[in-house]
Amino acid sequence: MKQRVISSLIGLGVLVVVFFFLDTLLFNIVIGLIGVLAVLELLNAVKCTRFRALTALGVFIAAAIPFAQEHNVRVLMPAILFVLVLAFFIILLKDHEKLRVEQVAMVFLFSVFVPVFFSSAIYLRNSFGAGVGGLYLLWALGSAWLSDTGAYFTGRAFGKRKLAPLISPKKTVEGAIGGVVVATAAMVLVAYLYQSAMALWAYPITVNYLLLVLLTPVFSVIGILGDLSASVIKRQFDVKDYGNIMPGHGGIMDRFDSALFTLPAVFIAVQHIVVVAIK
Repeated sequence: MKQRVISSLIGLGVLVVVFFFLDTLLFNIVIGLIGVLAVLELLNAVKCTRFRALTALGVFIAAAIPFAQEHNVRVLMPAILFVLVLAFFIILLKDHEKLRVEQVAMVFLFSVFVPVFFSSAIYLRNSFGAGVGGLYLLWALGSAWLSDTGAYFTGRAFGKRKLAPLISPKKTVEGAIGGVVVATAAMVLVAYLYQSAMALWAYPITVNYLLLVLLTPVFSVIGILGDLSASVIKRQFDVKDYGNIMPGHGGIMDRFDSALFTLPAVFIAVQHIVVVAIK
C-alpha cells in the first residue's frame, strides 16, 4: 500500500508537470513514450517480443502515430493501412516457419489501437486548445483513475458480490458502483477548481455540470471495461502484471488500461456535445 501511494504521488507530480507543457511537442513525446511502453508490455505478455522484426515494426508504428496529424491520418488512411498490412505480411512470409498469423494479428492490433487511443489526448488538445482540451483530458483521466481509486476503497469496505471473478477476482459490484459515484462527485470538484484557475489566468471557461454529471458514469463504466479487457489478456497468457515500472501498480498498461478506453470515449463524445466552452 505504501509503495502504491508513493508511486501515485510521483505519477501525479509528473502529470502536473506534463500539463504545463500540454501545448508543446513535449506532450506528444510523452504520449508517444507511453504508447511505446504499453505496446512493448502487451507484446511481451503475449510472447511476441522474441520476433524482433515484428516487434520493431510495432514499436515504430506506436512511436509515429502521436506525431501524425489526425486530419492527415484520415486522408491517408487507405494508403497507410495498405503499407502496414503489406509490411506485416512480408514479415510473416519471411518467418512463416516459426511465426503464426495470429501472432502477427495481435501485434498489428496492439501497435495500432493502443497508440491511436492514447493519441486521443493529443487530438483533444489540437481540437479544443490547451485550455478547454486540458479539462477534457482531465475528465478522461479522472473518469478512469478516480473511479479506480473509489472502487478500491469502496470494495474493501462494502464489497461482497464479485464483478468478474475469473478475470479480476478482487473487483466487486459494490466497488464498481462506489467508484462511479466517487469519480462523478470528484470530477465536479475538479472541473470547478479548473474553471476557477482558468478565470484567474484570464482564460474564462464555462462548464455544463449537468452533462458532466450525466456522462462521467458512462466514461467510468467504459474505463472498467478497459481494465477488465487488459486483465483478461493477462489471465489468458498467465501474466500477473504487465511490468514493474510503477512499484505498487505494475506496468504502464496496469496503470493506463482504463484510461486507454476513456480517452477516445471522451474525444468522440465532445465532438458532438459541448460540455466545456470559452466564455
